[in-house]
Amino acid sequence: MIDKNTAEKNRSPAESQQASESQAPEGPDRAPDFGCQATESFGRILGELNLTLMLTSYQANRLILVRSSGDDLHLSVKAFPRPMGLAVSQDRMVMGIHSQIIDFRRFDGVSKALEPQGLVKHCFTPRSSHFTGMVNVHDIAWGNDGLWAVNSNFSCLMQFQGSASFVPRWKPAFISELVPEDRCHLNGMAMKDGQPGYVTCFNDSDETKQWRFHVKNRGLLIDVQQNKILADDLYMPHSPRFYRGQLYFCNSARGQLCRYDFETQTVKTELELPGFTRGMAFYGDLLFIGLSEPRTSKNNNPPPVAEKEVECGVCIVDIRQMEILGSLTFTGDMTQIYDVALAALPFAEVLQPDESLVSQIFEFPPLKAQG
Repeated sequence: MIDKNTAEKNRSPAESQQASESQAPEGPDRAPDFGCQATESFGRILGELNLTLMLTSYQANRLILVRSSGDDLHLSVKAFPRPMGLAVSQDRMVMGIHSQIIDFRRFDGVSKALEPQGLVKHCFTPRSSHFTGMVNVHDIAWGNDGLWAVNSNFSCLMQFQGSASFVPRWKPAFISELVPEDRCHLNGMAMKDGQPGYVTCFNDSDETKQWRFHVKNRGLLIDVQQNKILADDLYMPHSPRFYRGQLYFCNSARGQLCRYDFETQTVKTELELPGFTRGMAFYGDLLFIGLSEPRTSKNNNPPPVAEKEVECGVCIVDIRQMEILGSLTFTGDMTQIYDVALAALPFAEVLQPDESLVSQIFEFPPLKAQG
């Protein structure tokens, strides 16, 4: 059992904006009031594999790191305005927040100074930030030619270059122009061979936020390279991931983990889960998948997953047997998880830009000989 005091232990105060989602109950300075509990297997798996789990919650304005030490799980909760997509590697972490993309680099030299002392092994520190404006960034991933991200507000995939807020690279065929109207709620992106391969969106609307009124069985899975719709009867799909030659995604409103079968050109439901499925990260034969409580909407009926006993948290799934091996569950007003990422590092930490220690971190090349 982990209570909110443990979870908040490593969080330092930070200014954050009110999230623009109507479901975000916290004010800009108020810490979410929550606790969590996990199965013994959850911590054991993290510990045996030397992994740090990272989660974003736009509803709570928090980045959450889950680490294991012996029989104990340790949570570090960091305040950011509306954190969404994550891209994490051994040495780098990129996160999309309200109007920025923040680039963190690994700098382990400060680890010994961090709480809990003696346990923190690795640390990601802020190095740069790119201001995008409120493009409603969703999934983020590195490709062969740099960073890619989903720009939901302009219904396109984007990259970043020079002084431009963003550089549009692709849009669905049914989107007629790039305007900040969130026409189809483009959200998920799967990389394939170093390029965006597949995306998800809520419907094929070309009008301002019309997806809000028509989401039931209207969601799309799209092949980016062919600009071809693979499936058009999904219910609020998210988080496509191309892994080991298979295309997985969340049929979120039904609480499902699904796979697209390229041979039969059909969608296969692999697993039913107790929550609104969103956010996935693979490691070997394991899948870490996020669960959220279903959100209410005045424009649509409650989604089918609302009929289940649901929870907010993360499940570890063995993708060979499609069996749940462990789970972490949040209680209180932590109700939404957006993205799930893994750092193949034991007990990693992240510093917020306004933490005092950041001002004492310097990395620079040697001075070249002069004269």
